[in-house]
Amino acid sequence: MTLADLFSDPLRVVHDSDTVFEIENRPVRRAAITSGGILLAAAMGLAAIADGAIGTGALVLAVTALIGWMILGETVQMTQLRLDRPAGEARVRVTGLRRREARSVPLSKLERAEPRTRYGKNSSREKVELYLVGPDGDTTGETLIPMGRADPEDIVRMAGLINAWLNRTDRKGQP
Repeated sequence: MTLADLFSDPLRVVHDSDTVFEIENRPVRRAAITSGGILLAAAMGLAAIADGAIGTGALVLAVTALIGWMILGETVQMTQLRLDRPAGEARVRVTGLRRREARSVPLSKLERAEPRTRYGKNSSREKVELYLVGPDGDTTGETLIPMGRADPEDIVRMAGLINAWLNRTDRKGQP
């Protein structure tokens, strides 16, 4: 296991049938590693207070709390995608520490799932994102599925599974 494998979030298929397809991204491993680092830094701050360096210990605890809250806000984000033929919709739910968001897209408007690579400002940091793509009037409608820091290979694999599900012949009355 490499360091990248250790920090990647596993995407998993929760339900796969002809009528419903559901995937989710639960960043349990990254959240546990982040929480462990925060607890270690907090323990160092408490040790400094116990040794008599009250100012230093309080400063370490304050900085740890601030940085920990910022990091956990990004790290702890669960994403669920549910494609439901009977309901005729694709539903995306994102749950984090600071927010909860849900979006629905009509399933009839979806043509495919598409992984895209986006490069950061430093051009050395690439991120693979998953989009649901379909026609929306004259322009192409695109819905970003936030996947946190999922492994790029998992995102490509999930796009293939979503496309295979969308292309199944048993579509229950849909074209």
